[in-house]
Amino acid sequence: MYKHPFERLEIFLDEYQPQLEKALKAIQILKNTDLNSEEFSQALADLHVSSTVLESYSEGMVEAIDQFTEDRPDE
Repeated sequence: MYKHPFERLEIFLDEYQPQLEKALKAIQILKNTDLNSEEFSQALADLHVSSTVLESYSEGMVEAIDQFTEDRPDE
């Protein structure tokens, strides 16, 4: 386990960003491509994979963010 929640958050963000970029690229292809094309089908599959991966990274980021709250001293 990492000593500080910020370290965990940075790791999740570093892994999240490339997947987010893939998802955004797939969305652009979906917006600009014929629904019946192979490119559309591939973009849809890529978006599904990216969304699945992003979900787990998002959960990890939420846990790291929650850790900030838990680690704060009571005022």
